[in-house]
Parts: sequence; structure tokens; C-alpha cells
Amino acid sequence: MRLITSERESEGSSLADRDNDASTSKPVKRRSRSARAADKKLSKAFAQANARYRKKDGSLRTGRTQADIAKLAQKLRKKM
Repeated sequence: MRLITSERESEGSSLADRDNDASTSKPVKRRSRSARAADKKLSKAFAQANARYRKKDGSLRTGRTQADIAKLAQKLRKKM
């Protein structure tokens, strides 16, 4: 057996697999208005929490973790 030496030789088989996967997948369910609104609020809350707990160079302040940022973001989102 000969090994495939270039990406182009295997392209046909990968395209065929991709076509089969696309035809069998379910249509994506549209997200509710409240879910989208909650995501928008959470993204704003994460921006505020990151601004509060990170230094100007982007590193975390001493004693803070990403978990602290996530907890603060959830708290801020609840207040929005």
C-alpha cells in the first residue's frame, strides 16, 4: 500500500464524509429571546468583572482567579 503524500489526494474522501454528515444533521433550534438577552447581559458582566479584577497589562490581580471573575460576573448579571 502506498501512503498518501499530499493533502489533495485525500481531499475527495474527506469531502464525501462532510457531505454525508451535513445531510443527516438536525436543523438548529432557534434560541429564545430571554436566553439571548441573558447571554448579552452575561457578556457585559464579564467585561466589567475582567476590568475590575485584571491589571492594565491583562494579568490577574494578586489573589484573584478566573473563578473569582466568573462569580463576580454572575453576581453583576443578576443585578442587571
